[in-house]
Amino acid sequence: MKSIAAAAATSLLVLAACAAPPAPQEVCGHWVIEQARSAPILDKRRARLVLGRDGRLSGHNSCNAMSASFTLDGAKIAIGPIATTRMACAELQREQEDRILSALELAATARVRDDGLLEIRDAEGRGLLRATRADD
Repeated sequence: MKSIAAAAATSLLVLAACAAPPAPQEVCGHWVIEQARSAPILDKRRARLVLGRDGRLSGHNSCNAMSASFTLDGAKIAIGPIATTRMACAELQREQEDRILSALELAATARVRDDGLLEIRDAEGRGLLRATRADD
């Protein structure tokens, strides 16, 4: 009798777990920037984005370090003024830096897709930046 009750309880737990919608993936974390403003990133090892649970954005745009504050409200994201270091960089790196910074400045929504890709879009829904979760 106990085994029937245990099996029934286990079945109910499995059914309840299957019926619940999956929790949205966490936007906060360490990301490798793959694309900004529809252009692929030249050196992904150096194009990083960290969205901290403390509301701090930090990272590197392949040329300079960057930091800002941000707030999340559901899928809505608001990024404050972005501070960067001012290292001299090659022209292609500067252009990439400009694309990354403008993407972050125009950001209106941030979500992690089902495939694990972070997607940042503007207020009209246009894709601005895509990133994959970093292994660190």
